[in-house]
Amino acid sequence: MKDKIREIYKNIVQNSDEMKFQRERLEKQIETLLEKERKEMNITEYERYRDQYYEITLLAEESGFILGFQYAMQLIAECGSGVGSA
Repeated sequence: MKDKIREIYKNIVQNSDEMKFQRERLEKQIETLLEKERKEMNITEYERYRDQYYEITLLAEESGFILGFQYAMQLIAECGSGVGSA
């Protein structure tokens, strides 16, 4: 199931205009955070930290989508079955 959700994320969501907009905001935030430290690092060190931030961020983004999708499907299933209704 997670593989199918991941496929939806990679093929549809990841390339959406909204996701591109959010990613640009994120890149600016990462650059702002690293700018404070940039003066104390050489370019190789800076790029290594930047790449690690991006990697962590993309993993968190994908994981958040998968969890949100699973919770949404669970909620839809519960609503459809009448579980928890008075």
